Amino acid sequence: MHFTEIRLSAFRNYGALSLSFSPGINCLTGNNGEGKTNVLEAIHYLCMTRGWQAKSEKYALKEGEAYFALEGNLQEGAADVRVQCNYMPPKGKRILIDRRPLDRMSDHIGRIPIVTVLPNDTQLIHGTPGTRRRFMDALICQYAPAYLHALIQYDNALNQRNALLAMMHERRAWDPEQVDLWDAQLIPHGMVIAEHRQAFLSAFLPVFHRYFKQIVSEKETPTIELHTQCAENSAEAWRLALLDGRMKDRFSQRSSTGVHKDDLEFSIGGQAVRNYGSQGQQKTFVIALKLAQYDILEARCGKPPLLLLDDIFDKLDQHRLEAIARLLDGQLKGQVFITDTSLIRMQDVFRHTVHREVGHFIVAGASVQPIPTTSMP
Repeated sequence: MHFTEIRLSAFRNYGALSLSFSPGINCLTGNNGEGKTNVLEAIHYLCMTRGWQAKSEKYALKEGEAYFALEGNLQEGAADVRVQCNYMPPKGKRILIDRRPLDRMSDHIGRIPIVTVLPNDTQLIHGTPGTRRRFMDALICQYAPAYLHALIQYDNALNQRNALLAMMHERRAWDPEQVDLWDAQLIPHGMVIAEHRQAFLSAFLPVFHRYFKQIVSEKETPTIELHTQCAENSAEAWRLALLDGRMKDRFSQRSSTGVHKDDLEFSIGGQAVRNYGSQGQQKTFVIALKLAQYDILEARCGKPPLLLLDDIFDKLDQHRLEAIARLLDGQLKGQVFITDTSLIRMQDVFRHTVHREVGHFIVAGASVQPIPTTSMP
């Protein structure tokens, strides 16, 4: 599965752009601010129905334009599939497959599996627990529709419970029976989420260890632990946990217990990764996380995901660059898109690629031009 061509209209800094891609590795090079990342974000929209951030459409619309339109021709086996993402305020966003609009955009999640590695992904290490939960959610949702459904239902129930707590506080009318009703809504969906997260971590850890050793070090062993508020994933255990936190919830007007408080702890040799090593070491830790995510998605979806790597080569030493290049050439089978500011570095990294076709593009002034193979040194 790969994109043979994409077209952008009034998206970010592009008025109109049409690009044809290699099924292998596609390298986009240019100075910061020229639009390299915007091409990757357009691909993310076509795969995940949204950009890097949720509800970012109004910022993705080119200034002065009424709508944006994204279109990609996807080669899936012997079939050609056309994927479109259109946004027109105030009508909103639509996803179309072969010109037919989807009734629910969530039905598209997982159709085109994708993994992204972005510069701010180091927030997986330094950021909030919510950042790490979203990492799990983005992966599991692509291969488990039941998990996505449970997340949606859990969030709805959580918002209603929080609204009830705030209303009762304002009216000074505490009613535990009403809280019981929303607890009963939270628990079954929370149990589904908890079960999937535990299964995810069991499958994820050995794959992550393998990539970490290939890229970072054979001598060190990293660990990932899931911290949750209830060790036993049963309805009664969760009911008692919610009941135990109820008085705190009453005065804070927020739900303090549930899977929305889960967190992942990353460590190496017993030390928290946030306190460990250089920027380059932390960046490669994140890359190992994302490559493990790639393997899990490929195994669960039955097809290799697309891989988007945005400005990841900066601050990496030659050993790590060569290790990543070998993985992209020899182990990962899906289409790859990479951005970087240095054409010389990109050419050098992939100079010895033998298994996959590599295409190079120069991005400048809202224009993207392929470099003919005959022009490569």
